[in-house]
Amino acid sequence: MSFNRDNYRKEVNQYGPEVGWTFSRFFRYVMLPIIGLSIALGIIGYALGWFSEAAQVTQEEFGPRAALNKYEWFVDINEAINKMDQDIMLFENRYSTIESDYKNNYGTDPASWPPDIRTTYNRERQTGRDDLLAVTSQRNNLAKEYNAASEKFNWLPFRDEPDLPPERLEEYVSNI
Repeated sequence: MSFNRDNYRKEVNQYGPEVGWTFSRFFRYVMLPIIGLSIALGIIGYALGWFSEAAQVTQEEFGPRAALNKYEWFVDINEAINKMDQDIMLFENRYSTIESDYKNNYGTDPASWPPDIRTTYNRERQTGRDDLLAVTSQRNNLAKEYNAASEKFNWLPFRDEPDLPPERLEEYVSNI
């Protein structure tokens, strides 16, 4: 039996569409749907990733644990500011008593005091002023931190007091 090319082509043309798969048919009917399905699933997965990330950020910023932490932070800072206000009052009293004690003990004119008393007075007065300014500066840093956090849109609902604490440094610099 010899191979006849013309007979082979006749048979392929007659039975080929029913029996054989060619590469173009395989690509068109199998590979293109798989590629299309992969692209569609990739797009859907990417979009769902955006939604899940947004939900995760919302949970981290506005969830119950975050709300409690932010509220507690505001309460803690507010208490620290109130404590600093009390400390400032103590240092103000200490500063004013330094002057009154020396004037009561040595007279109202510091120029008439002995040099060692004037030196001690000036040192204590400067130390009292420095301590008062240091405590006031610490209080102002806390007030700035509190005010800055209360301006953030995701922290605003958790603020403890409706009025922001003012800064108090200028009143000491000009009065002392």
